[in-house]
Amino acid sequence: MTTPAPTSTTELHPASTPGPVALTVRDLETMTAFYRRLLGLDELARDGNAVVLGTPEGTALLGLLENPDAPEPAPDATGLYHLAVVLPTRQDLARWFTHAFPLGLRIGQSDHYTHEAFYLHDPEGNGIEVYQDWPQEQWPFDRAARRMTPGAAQREDIRLRELLNTPDTDQVWNGAPAGTRMGHVHLKMADADATRDFMAGGLGLNLTAQSPDLVFAAAGDYHHHVGNNAWRSRGGPVPTPGSRGLHHWTLEVPDAAELTRTVERLETAGYAVQDAPGGIQSLDPSGNRVIITAGQAQVQDVLAALRG
Repeated sequence: MTTPAPTSTTELHPASTPGPVALTVRDLETMTAFYRRLLGLDELARDGNAVVLGTPEGTALLGLLENPDAPEPAPDATGLYHLAVVLPTRQDLARWFTHAFPLGLRIGQSDHYTHEAFYLHDPEGNGIEVYQDWPQEQWPFDRAARRMTPGAAQREDIRLRELLNTPDTDQVWNGAPAGTRMGHVHLKMADADATRDFMAGGLGLNLTAQSPDLVFAAAGDYHHHVGNNAWRSRGGPVPTPGSRGLHHWTLEVPDAAELTRTVERLETAGYAVQDAPGGIQSLDPSGNRVIITAGQAQVQDVLAALRG
């Protein structure tokens, strides 16, 4: 299949997508066991106090770095709101919910019309979303403006009975199915204007929805690859380095040429760029670190970024 070209030289290639999210945790074994049980992830690599988890076919989704003394971020600090794992089909979401519900976790849910999603937290308070996308032709999306329409701000409860009776869901959950990936990452920001500038002018993402406290952005016409909100973090501090929570998130661009264009875009817009394992890294105005790789992030590079 031919990859679509970017709509302009100032916009990120539409085939770009989020990659693994990395967390600093206080209890590595508890967190590793939790994510393996909840999402059916495999342990792909381990080096001392760092672990990389991912799908059975070897796609890295989550990095965990243990620091038992990691400081607790302030309640209004920036950082991770939630990581969001997208499953390939509605049948997969039904199987996952049938597996997750008996675990005794507090699970929220919403049908956003673009996707239907379940929400929960891991043992250290990091937010998690597990979802499946509705067919894109059904999304409340203005194709001409390349923005979510006002209907996208609405939501309703998932029709659970319908979900669980989705055809071909008689199989039990056997772990993360092939094609499971990091669908988006949702961050806590301090300043919406500065975040818009970084997402659009620095990374070259298309702004798909925005308000005084919300900035959604995507490569191409996806509903959002990166969410940002200031609901509790407006004007808030950047966490102390090494704090519990977000270590970094990853943006995977198609190739080295697109990585070079992204570096040029960031530097032209005035953002600092540094080398990182497998690519480059930069900080958004809220102090959230993004590592940008050419192609899929490699497991050993994720491990090196945690250890570096």
